[in-house]
Amino acid sequence: MSGSDTLLDERTVIPYLVERGIVDAASTTAHLLGGGVSNVVISVTDLRHSLVLKQARAKLAVAEAWYAPRERVLREAEGLRVLTTIDPAAAPTVVDVDPDALTMTIERAPDDWSDWKSQLMGGSVDAAVASRLGEVLRSMHVATAGGAGLSAELIADVETFEVLRLSPYHRTAAERNPDLAPQIDAVVARMSDTRQCLVHGDFSPKNVLVGAAGAWVIDFEVAHLGDPTFDVAFLETHLLLKALRFPQWRGRFQEASRAFVDAYTRDSTFPDAAHLSRQIGCLLLARVDGKSPAEYLDAEQRNRAHALGRTLLTKAPDTVGAAWTLREEEFS
Repeated sequence: MSGSDTLLDERTVIPYLVERGIVDAASTTAHLLGGGVSNVVISVTDLRHSLVLKQARAKLAVAEAWYAPRERVLREAEGLRVLTTIDPAAAPTVVDVDPDALTMTIERAPDDWSDWKSQLMGGSVDAAVASRLGEVLRSMHVATAGGAGLSAELIADVETFEVLRLSPYHRTAAERNPDLAPQIDAVVARMSDTRQCLVHGDFSPKNVLVGAAGAWVIDFEVAHLGDPTFDVAFLETHLLLKALRFPQWRGRFQEASRAFVDAYTRDSTFPDAAHLSRQIGCLLLARVDGKSPAEYLDAEQRNRAHALGRTLLTKAPDTVGAAWTLREEEFS
C-alpha cells in the first residue's frame, strides 16, 4: 500500500500492520473510533499492544468543502515525538510512521481515560488539568524556541496552518464580516510573520485525554513553527464558548482559565495581552462564521459569542482576563 489514496478500514488495517511487523495476525482485533473528521482513526489491539492508527483524509468530513494536504500526519507524528522528548508524560508514544501510506500508529490511552471536552460538557471542570496544560504548553514553546529540535520539513511547512486554520477560520470569518476584515487581516499578518516556536495549532479540550494517571495532548496535525499566542488563545476560546453554553458553570470555566494562564506565564506577564485579545476575538468570530462552527451553541449563544469576538478584536483590551470581564459585563 504505497503512494495510494486508498484509506484503511477495519478489514485492511490488520494485514497492513502485520506486514509492518507491529501486531500479530492471530490475536489482533480492530474497530473504527469516532471523531474522525480529518482522519480515519482505528483502534487496534493484540495480546501485547493497545494502539491507535490514524490516516489522514484529503477531504475533511464536514458540511462545507474543506481539503488539506494528507502529509500533515507526518507533522502530527513529529509534534508528538518532540513533546514526549520534552515531557514524556505529556503525550502518547509514537510506535510507527509510514510516509508512503501516510499513517501514524500511536499508543492508545487506557480505557478509563476520556477526552477533556466530554468532561467539561458534563460540568466536570478540573482546574488542575488546566494548570497542567499551561505547564505543558509553556515547556513546549520554550524548548522549541527558534525551531530547536524541529525538522526542516516542519519548519518549512506553512501550508498546513493556512489550509486547516487561517483559511477556514480567519479568512472565512473576514469574508462573512467584511467590516472586520482589516482587523482580522492584521492579526493574520502578524501570525504569519511570527515564526517563534512549535505551535500545536489545535490546542483544544477535545485533543486532551485525561485519566487518573495523568493527561495527554494529542492531535498535532496543525503543528507548525509559528505564533505561541495562538495556542493560548485557542484554549481560552474553547473555555469561553463552553461558559456561554453552560452559564451555570461559568465560575468553574473561569477558574480553569486562570489556572491555565497562571501556569503558562508562571509568575511572568503575558508578552502581549492585546494581541491575545485580538486572537481570541478572531477565533470567537470563526467559531460562529467559519467553516467549523461550535456545534453546541444555540442561536442566542452564537450571537453572544459573535458580539464578544467583535469587541475583543476591535477594542483589544490589554489584560489577559479581559475576555472574561467583558463576558460578565455584556451577558450577565
